[in-house]
Amino acid sequence: MDNKDKYKTPQGTIAILVIYILLIIALWGSAYLTMISRGVTQ
Repeated sequence: MDNKDKYKTPQGTIAILVIYILLIIALWGSAYLTMISRGVTQ
């Protein structure tokens, strides 16, 4: 028996994690661009 047959990669968990990370990056990017456009960083 091979170990790959016993344990499969949790692809659903990895997909949710990637979506979550991309969502956080998008939200922070939006907040950052809003700050830049309002001139808060002067």
